Amino acid sequence: MHADDRPVFDRAFRRLTVGFRLKLKPVQQDELLQIYFKAFEAIELHEVLAAAAACLNTGKKFPTVAEWLKALPGAPGGGDPDCRVMGRDELVDYHRAERLHYQDDPCDCLMCQAAAVTMRSLRFVPDFLDDGRAERALDNERNRVIVVGHWAHGEELRRWYAARAAFYASVPRCSPMARAVAVLVGVEREPGQEG
Repeated sequence: MHADDRPVFDRAFRRLTVGFRLKLKPVQQDELLQIYFKAFEAIELHEVLAAAAACLNTGKKFPTVAEWLKALPGAPGGGDPDCRVMGRDELVDYHRAERLHYQDDPCDCLMCQAAAVTMRSLRFVPDFLDDGRAERALDNERNRVIVVGHWAHGEELRRWYAARAAFYASVPRCSPMARAVAVLVGVEREPGQEG
């Protein structure tokens, strides 16, 4: 990392202290921040941020320098080799999809015309690795690991809507009044209820 990286590292470090509920006086936090920054000088910022996200996702307490280093991508015994840092264009696209709740206006590109889905809203769908797992990457602007995706067009979009329709066709339907009665008598739970 370079001196120019300090503001980004400072924000990520402070978020990590909040995430682990580490209670420090401002002077102590500044001193600890300086120690960690110095320890990571030889490492690229995006790798340090990826390791911070890994520590936050898997750790039970604020990581020591050694634990943070072990969580670096590609570090022996640590890190997530499949977790990369998202590129700038990819981040812009993902943040836009998130704002739009993963649904955009219909498209009339050639692929969508050929699949006859020009009246359907575009959907942002996950990308999958060769082994079938969803691809994950570090969003270093928001310091979190997310599932990478793309906007489905054409045949892929047609298949998405067909799968959605098949799912909803398989779910038993009942009126809102019947559902409310089922919840009241305890036959059915509201989402998030224990039991």
